[in-house]
Amino acid sequence: MAVLTRSKTKGADRGKSTVVPRIKRVLLKLPVRELESTIVTDANLVSQAASQLQREQKRQLGQETKIPHPNTRLLKRPDRKRTLCLNQWDVRGKRHCNHHIRHWQTNAPIYRLKGIRLEDLKARSKNDAKEIAQATMDAMESWESDGASGVFQDESGRPLLAYFAQRYDDSSPPPEGTVYYEPGPNTPSAMGRSPADFAQAKNEGKKIHFDGINPNLLNKTLVSTQLLLHHLGIRRSRRDGRHDKADALLRYVKDDAPSSSIDTLSQDSKSFTLHGIEYVYHNNTFTSEATGVIHLVHAWPDQGHSAEKYGIHPSTDMVSSAHGSQFVHKYFEDTKELASLLGSMLQASFPEFYIKYEAAFKAGKWTVVDPGPFLGRAVVWKLDVMPHQDGLDEGPAVIFPMGRFSGGECYLPDLKLKLSYRPGEVIILMAGALYHAIGKWAPLQGISEHGITPGRVGNVFFFPHSSFEVLQDKPAGWALNTAGGLLVDLT
Repeated sequence: MAVLTRSKTKGADRGKSTVVPRIKRVLLKLPVRELESTIVTDANLVSQAASQLQREQKRQLGQETKIPHPNTRLLKRPDRKRTLCLNQWDVRGKRHCNHHIRHWQTNAPIYRLKGIRLEDLKARSKNDAKEIAQATMDAMESWESDGASGVFQDESGRPLLAYFAQRYDDSSPPPEGTVYYEPGPNTPSAMGRSPADFAQAKNEGKKIHFDGINPNLLNKTLVSTQLLLHHLGIRRSRRDGRHDKADALLRYVKDDAPSSSIDTLSQDSKSFTLHGIEYVYHNNTFTSEATGVIHLVHAWPDQGHSAEKYGIHPSTDMVSSAHGSQFVHKYFEDTKELASLLGSMLQASFPEFYIKYEAAFKAGKWTVVDPGPFLGRAVVWKLDVMPHQDGLDEGPAVIFPMGRFSGGECYLPDLKLKLSYRPGEVIILMAGALYHAIGKWAPLQGISEHGITPGRVGNVFFFPHSSFEVLQDKPAGWALNTAGGLLVDLT
């Protein structure tokens, strides 16, 4: 079955579906071997062609590849004895969270990196060295990844990133004095920090602590995120230099996929046509899902507009429609525990920025159920992430992956670091100064018991610099009371 339009014909042909391309003739750079065929099933080529669709074909394909509704059983609040009100339960959860973070703060090792100076990294022009970063990343592809918690500082002791991952249950404190980390292909295993080292320790019965997001909370967050995107939809930005603009669809193998070849056509095949070539995105073996990014920001300037003159406002995805806004509110409600945990991680690793963020967040927040302190969130739904700097950030950002996938290590070319970055592992980094990217990854097969489709979902919690400049000296509730600065605050 193709994405088709109906043509007006006479006689016996009346009512039959015919393929009528409805887009501008944009030449795709396809291999000759594919152009010679009238049917294309290669996942990359199908995704590239999908990114060129316009108008009605684009809308129809978006409906066909819409993100499915998950099973929301995990989002139901557990039944509790009414000995405590909900706020008291939140306080108890915060206390437990802080206890968890203190263990990381006490036991995670601190490393310095020779020859790295934060002020030099920040002074560079933003995103002008992507090619160099990509070449460094390519050279590091065969390196071992580091899978252990830790703090990485520049040569003067200023924090560059904090990593919340695995840690040995060792009663002895981290070594005192300055310890240098010397990046290299085999450094993680030489220091006992590789994922293989932790796997071996577990097999030997040793206890391993996990400093990241616990699986139950991570699964709840993933369900909440997929629910939000099912109702809100997902979009692609042509101005986004972090992701491949031709990466429009993710293909994954079905649970009940037959043993026949993945390229086999079937009666339930779905396709679209571009320049007379048919592109198959669904059959009895595989299906495809839309990819993209959403930004949930409480307050920032409209693009190309002065914040002083036009004020700061919620991002489009926050208030896209009355229907969507309800699910945005629910998403923030369902992820309060996660936000509190990430805030505690920021406070432990970048305490000065935590104080700045928290005060500015209280001045600028739009959705009252968000505990902060990050003013913005981005959800990267199943896209590849190329080397980039987040040049519009005020300071450190929190990133973490979730989903069902293989691969997906985090590369930091400036530091020659390659981190394992499995679901639930958290990195807090100076994202505006450091190039970072995600390595090759692939979705696992099938859909989970909670209705979660395969693939890698990236999360970014950040604070826009332009918003901070406006909010840093404002009182709590300022953005709401002044319509983002367009009215006089009479409170």
